[in-house]
Amino acid sequence: MGASGENHYRRAEWLPRWSDTDRDCQDTRHELLIRFSLAPVTYSDERQCKVASGLWMDPYTGNFFELASDLDVEHIVPLKWAHERGGALWSRDKKRAFAEDPDNLWLVDDGRNQSKGHRGPDQWMPPYGPVRQYYLRRFMAVAEKYGLQASPEESRLFLAMLESPHRG
Repeated sequence: MGASGENHYRRAEWLPRWSDTDRDCQDTRHELLIRFSLAPVTYSDERQCKVASGLWMDPYTGNFFELASDLDVEHIVPLKWAHERGGALWSRDKKRAFAEDPDNLWLVDDGRNQSKGHRGPDQWMPPYGPVRQYYLRRFMAVAEKYGLQASPEESRLFLAMLESPHRG
C-alpha cells in the first residue's frame, strides 16, 4: 500500500481480540469450537467459557484433532489481503465485522495456518486436494460479499483454478 501511515496494515485495527457479543463468556473462537465439533466438547473451566477438547476436522489437511489448543481460527480471506484490496478504507466496525464473520472463519491446524500467512489462493492452496475448490469458492464469495478488489491477474488465476480443479 502507499507510504502514508493511515494505509499501513495493523492487525489490532481489525481484531484486537476475539469478542463475546452475546456476553455468555465464550468468545468467537470458543463459539466456533463448540459449533463445529463433531463430538461433545469438554471445557477447561467450570463456567464453560473455554473449550478444552472435542473433535474437529481441519479442512486444509483432512486431519482430525481432539485438543482445542491444536487449532487456530483461520481467516479464509486473510485480514492483510483484505486490507490491501480495499479494506484499508473501512471503518473499524466494518474491519471488526469482517474479522469475526463466520463465513470467513475456519478451524485449522495451528501450524498449517501459520504456513499460509497473508497469502491468497494464487499463492497458497490447502494441501488436502478435496477441499481446494470449496476453499477457493469460499474465498471468492467472502471477497465479493465485502467488495474486495482482487487484481486482474489474481482474478484470472482464481477463475482458471475454478475451471481446472486439479491445479495448485
